[in-house]
Amino acid sequence: MTEVDAVRTMALMDWHAETVGAVAAALDTDPQDGLAPRDVAARLERYGPNTIGEESGPSRLRIFLAQFADVLVWVLLVAAFISGVILGEIIDTVVILAIVALNAVIGYTQEVRAEGALAELKEMTAPDAVVIRGGTPSRISADDVVPGDLLRLEAGDRVAADARLIEVAHLEADEASLTGESIPDSKSTEPVPADTSLGDRTSMVYAGTVMTTGRGLAIVTATGTSSEVGRIADLLSIEEPPTPLQVELDRVGKRISVLAGLIAVIIFGLGLLRGLEPETMFLTAVALAVAAIPEGLPAVNTITLARGVRKMARSNAIVRRLPAVESLGAASVICTDKTGTLTKNELAVQHLGFAGLSIPVGTTGDSRLVRYAHIATLCNDAVRTATGFVGDPTEVALLRSVESAVADIEQLRRDQPRLDECGFDSSRKRMSTLHRDHDGYYLAMKGAPEVVIGLCTQYEEPDGAAPLAAAESHAALAEAEDFAENGLRTLAFAYKRLDRKPDDLEAEETGLVLVGVAGMSDEIRSEVPAAIDEARAAGLRVVMVTGDHMVTARAVSTELGLVDEARGVMAGSELRGTSVEALTSVVTDYGAYARVDPADKVKLVDAWQDHGEIVAMTGDGVNDAPALRAADIGVAMGSGTSVAKEASSLVLADDNFATIVKAVREGRTIFSNLKKVIYFLLSANVSEVLVMLIGFLAFTSLEEPLLAVQILWINLVTDGLPAIALGIDRPTPGLMD
Repeated sequence: MTEVDAVRTMALMDWHAETVGAVAAALDTDPQDGLAPRDVAARLERYGPNTIGEESGPSRLRIFLAQFADVLVWVLLVAAFISGVILGEIIDTVVILAIVALNAVIGYTQEVRAEGALAELKEMTAPDAVVIRGGTPSRISADDVVPGDLLRLEAGDRVAADARLIEVAHLEADEASLTGESIPDSKSTEPVPADTSLGDRTSMVYAGTVMTTGRGLAIVTATGTSSEVGRIADLLSIEEPPTPLQVELDRVGKRISVLAGLIAVIIFGLGLLRGLEPETMFLTAVALAVAAIPEGLPAVNTITLARGVRKMARSNAIVRRLPAVESLGAASVICTDKTGTLTKNELAVQHLGFAGLSIPVGTTGDSRLVRYAHIATLCNDAVRTATGFVGDPTEVALLRSVESAVADIEQLRRDQPRLDECGFDSSRKRMSTLHRDHDGYYLAMKGAPEVVIGLCTQYEEPDGAAPLAAAESHAALAEAEDFAENGLRTLAFAYKRLDRKPDDLEAEETGLVLVGVAGMSDEIRSEVPAAIDEARAAGLRVVMVTGDHMVTARAVSTELGLVDEARGVMAGSELRGTSVEALTSVVTDYGAYARVDPADKVKLVDAWQDHGEIVAMTGDGVNDAPALRAADIGVAMGSGTSVAKEASSLVLADDNFATIVKAVREGRTIFSNLKKVIYFLLSANVSEVLVMLIGFLAFTSLEEPLLAVQILWINLVTDGLPAIALGIDRPTPGLMD
């Protein structure tokens, strides 16, 4: 097996599905002492440095010269040569060359910016890492981490490479940049099935993600371009498709070049038949051919797009690629991310259930709500700061839900101080804290409903605790299941009175009083439903593409009307197993896609484009960047990652989905105006051609209806200003219907 084959084999292995022993054996590393120092150099040579984006791209000169590889540009350059060298019209030549140079500079600037996406992606990688080699921990540059290294992870660390966990202690990771999920993921050493999507691989950590709590050890399985972040870097090398306007201008340029040549030949031939001087007719034919070329079109196009850019910036839509303004107006499908785009990217408690009775958040006058508020406040590590609550998103959501019931959160915590605690982890699935109040000691608990309810023997009623019979237990579990089926994250709450301070708090986690179950979700932005309705009215189809779980995706997309009886939700596992060709034939049958990874987002864009649609893709995470590049127009969120912004054509400064609809309106106005410009320029130039043809055919006594210099002068004074006026015209009625 060659070195390249070995690297590829490593990258293709399902490390998350292997046992710790199998991983250590496959990577030939000691799970206690790590690699022997003498083996590191050989592995670094074999697998390369742990870096991404090192491949050399085209030179700046080559990028600049590529801007002239366009039919209309060549036509204009020929026209400039003829005007200056043959006809002696220096002013025309200077104007045409200035237009060509301006467009080349704009195109060059846009392409150079695209290199920023890889640069920003590289910035995500950890600067250093703590590895154990030969039994000794040491901090090294992340570039020197190799497969088989034993990584030591702690809260706050940015992971240096993809790695299989072999030891965890309350370890959680923020993987939102890769999965799109706003909630940190609890980690475990247990293997998961091979077909598990990236967001559910609890036995793995990935380069660029951040450890939020706990600590752990992990064996490095992939570095550099073989890592998940490296895969995204490869996908970012996808060439951006031309915009609809660029395609149309290319087609028009080809037709104009053929038309201009035919005009020159016909006029020259007619002149010779009339007995006119060949030299005079040659100049006239060439002048008429040049006049038929709308050399003002690129300039008017640039001016119109630039004006649209300024207008959109005032509406919080920042354009990074000039042609993107028009592309968004031509879009027919918007593939939108969920987290941070359709939703606020912050959890909120939506419902509270008490032994089968659901009570909306904010209800007052129920003693159980007071009890819930106290437990949610005390059994909670989030804190209030001058700028708001800080902590785990779930615990922050709980504190927000009790603000109206607890007048002073910090005072309550001082009055009933925490004396002991048993933390939450993936095996316990619950958190307990011990407190003291004027009645003595009590234990407060929150955790997974199936765990907490199983530890309870009573449940809270408005007038006190009552025995928790099978009926009430089933009702509480059913309430939790109903919340979960509707895409809500669930937590149960319970307490227990104690007559003394226990020596072992965990031993007291039995015989509790069940208070209730909370259902939480990432709130939908208030302006999104109306924006989606307006998009539909404008003929735009909105599709949700998310890394979230199937249940969450279905709940949100159903609430927004993206999924109904005719349109379902496709799981990421099904999407991965479907070819682009097969997906193209069924892509309209789905309104949402769940648990989608970066490559699948690109596949989805390809399927819609093959279906004949012009696709706008929104996103904010690193995982969205490849699809943002592949789409006809990529729309990044202002609060998103720098990688997503660099890969996009448009950035929404306010993260507002409604801003996309405003941008569509502006884009359609620009597209409509540019069509007017093209119609005007072509009709004006064709008129000059008809004057010459009719003059030659109908008035045989005339030598030339128009002189060459007259044709060029008419073209100069009649094309520019009227075309610009049409380019900045107001939107026509019904543009968004």
